Amino acid sequence: MDTVEMNMRFHSQQAAYEKARYEAEHDGMTGLLNKEAGWKHMRKYFDRMDSHDEAMLMFVDIDDFKTINDTYGHTVGDFWIREVASQLRHIYRQDDIICRYGGDEFLALIRNTASEQVLETTLGMFFQQLARTSEQHGQDVHCSVGVCRIAAADGASLGTGRADGDAIGSVDFDQCVAQADLALYETKRFNKGTFTVYNYDRSQPAPANIRA
Repeated sequence: MDTVEMNMRFHSQQAAYEKARYEAEHDGMTGLLNKEAGWKHMRKYFDRMDSHDEAMLMFVDIDDFKTINDTYGHTVGDFWIREVASQLRHIYRQDDIICRYGGDEFLALIRNTASEQVLETTLGMFFQQLARTSEQHGQDVHCSVGVCRIAAADGASLGTGRADGDAIGSVDFDQCVAQADLALYETKRFNKGTFTVYNYDRSQPAPANIRA
């Protein structure tokens, strides 16, 4: 009986630990990773990228969210935050990294692809589904997206390298965040409800006030 009781206590403690760890890393409203955990996982992925790797980093922002809250109420605003999170999670793969960055903004790392066709197809699905849900609720809700696209490059064009010839450490996470942020700003300024893509530019330094 002592062994059985010890096993039960162990599994109970393990379950409590896993629950606490999940809650520490996830946003309570959407179930997505929170900003801190998402940032950590994305930075870890970037640290391991080499010359053969591709990715796309996206900022997703609900347009005119304050107006939505002021017009329909905060309960409706919360619904749209959960809805956008659910659609992003449904469209992108389980091994992609999506987090609620804060408020009505999301950050997504689409791993192992820089295909413009994949980007256009998935964002097209996202915009269409959002439009359908918006129409069903009789509300005008849409999102703007800014994308930093990191395409594969040959080792000669990337800075540092390893003994085996593969270049690493050449893709700067802070640069990518800043460039995706600028792409989002351009979308919201000139063409809300669509997306803008910047190809990753290694020559642009990351600003000192990078969002974190």
